[in-house]
Parts: sequence; structure tokens; C-alpha cells
Amino acid sequence: MPIILGTLLALVSVAVIAYPFLGSKRYRLVSETFVTREKLRAERLRIYRKISDIEADYESGDLTEADYQQQRDQLRIAAAEILRQESGGNSTSKSRDEELEKEISRLRKQSTHSPEAPEGGDTL
Repeated sequence: MPIILGTLLALVSVAVIAYPFLGSKRYRLVSETFVTREKLRAERLRIYRKISDIEADYESGDLTEADYQQQRDQLRIAAAEILRQESGGNSTSKSRDEELEKEISRLRKQSTHSPEAPEGGDTL
């Protein structure tokens, strides 16, 4: 009797441990969501590093102001889109494009009105 009870307990334990890996869609979806968010986070951090790199290039004189602003604006827009995806924004493509256009306009006005970026880096 103790052998049967021990075997049954072992089988139940294995089933409980294996269940998330073998069957449940919910666990797979959670795992896929986590992987997707981590990829988006890594991409966003890569963009932030690129922004820092072009700021350093501009400071050292390797980039003209027009090139710097163009590249910076493009990278900021890409970072904003990734942040929107990370936050789970479910806007339609058309409204997303309109929002991006508004953000581009705001950034262009800001960069033309203020001759120098505020101390401490990005305003985005």
C-alpha cells in the first residue's frame, strides 16, 4: 500500500509540474507576451543608445545640425512607437499615423523655437 501511494503521489507531482509546459495555452501566451515585451524593451534601449551616440557625434562636430536633428527626430519617433507597443496601445493604423504626425510636428516646432535642448538630454 505505501508503494502504491508513493507512486501515485509521484505521478500527481510530475503532472502538476509538467502541466504548464505541455498543455495550457494560457501559459504559452503569457510566455510569448513576456518574450515580445522583452524584445521591444531591448529595441527601445538600442534606440536610446543610438540617440546618445548621435548626440556625441554632434557634440564632437562629426554631424551637422540638420543631420543631427533629422536622425534624432527619426529615432524619437521610433522610440515613441515602441513605447506605444509596449504599453499595449491598440490604436488603428490610421489614428496611429495621425498621432505620429502630431508628435513630429510638435518636435519640429520645439526644435525650431528652442535653439538649444535643455540641460540633461532628451525632452521625449
